[in-house]
Amino acid sequence: MPIRENRVKQILRAGGTVYSSSVRLPEPGMCELLGYAGFDFVLIDGEHGATDAATIDRLVQGCFAGGTVPVVRVLRNDEPEAVMKALDLGAQGVLIPHCRTADDARRLQQAAFYPPRGKRGFGPGRGSKWGLVPTAEYFDTIDDLILTLALVEEVEGVENIEEIAKVGLDVLWVGTSDLAADLGVPGQTQHPRVMEAAARVLEVCRRHNVACGFPARDMESARWAKEQGYRAIGYGCAEQYVMQTSRKFLEACGR
Repeated sequence: MPIRENRVKQILRAGGTVYSSSVRLPEPGMCELLGYAGFDFVLIDGEHGATDAATIDRLVQGCFAGGTVPVVRVLRNDEPEAVMKALDLGAQGVLIPHCRTADDARRLQQAAFYPPRGKRGFGPGRGSKWGLVPTAEYFDTIDDLILTLALVEEVEGVENIEEIAKVGLDVLWVGTSDLAADLGVPGQTQHPRVMEAAARVLEVCRRHNVACGFPARDMESARWAKEQGYRAIGYGCAEQYVMQTSRKFLEACGR
């Protein structure tokens, strides 16, 4: 019985582009819906969302029901236990916030991979299909199926991007909102200084064969990001665009 394949890893290895959306509320049906819609992965937001371990467990199941890859965004970049817990519950990838240094990136690798590659403790649940996958097969394949992502969202991270990229994570994601705040232009995610920093991250990622991620606010910015060479494109959080679409409808009805 093989381990569940990671479609996102397959697409990235082939040089393709992946698309995601995030969820903050503890509703598995939303993850399922996003999978049916065609998103390659769903980001379960453990930094800003209502997510404890029990919630992650349910949201991962929702992702699998919809045929999409579950990725958990953990609260901090220095908690290996949170990375291990997410993976043991079946997440196929982990995103750390506020990656400022190469050491931050290396800590993610250490937490996500088993020895000798990392230091992850052994205790998989859903990841091994609750023991259905033989232990030897699990160890032979699991590390190659885990997606590692990091948010670069401060000036310090941009300044250290060369060394961060050398660590070899799968995706380095430009966090334009926090980056704008750190650059002194809060809320101005399209400010020239923000876009210059994003371009720097993209350029270094391309040289080191690391996929670079970008948050798209609409279809036009998603097209632009793909044309620029970003290979992981996120489309907001599902709850936000449900609200936006709902308001557009009600406003058109005079409400």
